[in-house]
Amino acid sequence: MTSQDPQCSLANLIYIGYGGDPASALRITRRRFMDRKKQRTERNVFQCFVFGPKSAGKSSLLNSLLGRSLSKTNTTTGECYAANVVEQLRGSKKTLILREIPEDGVKDVLLTKEFLAACDVAVFVYDSSNEKSWKRSRELLLEVARRGEESCYAVPCLLIAAKDDLDPNPVAVQDSVKVSQKLGIEAPIPLSTKSSDHNNILRRIVSAAEHPHLSIPETETGRNCKQYQQLVNRSLIFISIGAAVTVVGLAAYRAYAASRSNSN
Repeated sequence: MTSQDPQCSLANLIYIGYGGDPASALRITRRRFMDRKKQRTERNVFQCFVFGPKSAGKSSLLNSLLGRSLSKTNTTTGECYAANVVEQLRGSKKTLILREIPEDGVKDVLLTKEFLAACDVAVFVYDSSNEKSWKRSRELLLEVARRGEESCYAVPCLLIAAKDDLDPNPVAVQDSVKVSQKLGIEAPIPLSTKSSDHNNILRRIVSAAEHPHLSIPETETGRNCKQYQQLVNRSLIFISIGAAVTVVGLAAYRAYAASRSNSN
């Protein structure tokens, strides 16, 4: 609730009789794009957007964060949240909030320019035994990546190959590796309902959020724009150098002309 509506949390603190300054109960961190620029973050709470087609295994991921069985299925029609503390291998503890984005609502939410501004990391879940599920997850990944580039709110992205205990689809396996390499993100992370170690994947998500400048997908359009911008920057540097040389030369010529005039 605090992550989604800080004002409501402050109001509730007052209602229950909080004696101190309510504003001091919240820690305001810098904007996420500044974290990516400085290549580090001081956040202790990370919000992860969970994308994926229906029946891909998104609810299983949320259940794993809550300590529930991955095989337990939920029937949901809207956005769902799950939050819990994730202990990293080095002993630090971070709060992870998983926000499930319904497949049929992705297009609408991406119309909002600052939708990804509240996201620390995005995961894309697909049924690794189903080729159609993978292709739809790939489409969602590209949509989010393009929107991130356009809005300047690019976020680290991870692919999660759910239902890893089933027979994998060869096309999904091969294509997912190629796509991850092409976009410059990590290889798909397997998620099995029979695995007893669910913390590994949650740690991977937190780790991606802790490194906001890594695992950011780069589309071909984004790559071309970056190359064009680099070309423009180089051209401006050459122009600046040329202008500086011209100014220095002109000043030297004037000094030389002035000295000859004085000598005459």
